[in-house]
Amino acid sequence: MKVPFFNDSAHYRTVGTVLIPPHEVREVDATLLPDYQPDTPFAEPTLPRPIVDVLLEGGQSTLLASLPVLALEDLELLGEREQQGAARTAVLGAISEQLLSRAAATQDGQTAPLPETEQVKDDSTGVDEPKPVPPDSKGKARK
Repeated sequence: MKVPFFNDSAHYRTVGTVLIPPHEVREVDATLLPDYQPDTPFAEPTLPRPIVDVLLEGGQSTLLASLPVLALEDLELLGEREQQGAARTAVLGAISEQLLSRAAATQDGQTAPLPETEQVKDDSTGVDEPKPVPPDSKGKARK
């Protein structure tokens, strides 16, 4: 990229292969100037942060609410990192409970514990569709 360069001295100046007489302007290659700073048109790509890092930086209530939807690997990593870091007993207990319930469900032949549902007839299609059962005040699904 060529830029104009003004020779403000009383002597000839050479920039690259261009000889510039005193008090005149010539176009020179910008990379040959002593104060050249390259433009950075492309910013460094920002990689998404791992969910475990985000959860550990957040509050305890957010972390506890997100435990049921975490993958098993993320749940195990979260438990390890929590033990090394803050070691909050409520968080460690909830992680252990999740790991144990998932292990029990896997041993029983299920892939993961699913919320209980009841069949509800959709008026627009006439097809029975599952509707989640809202939990009662103790956190268990009503029957």
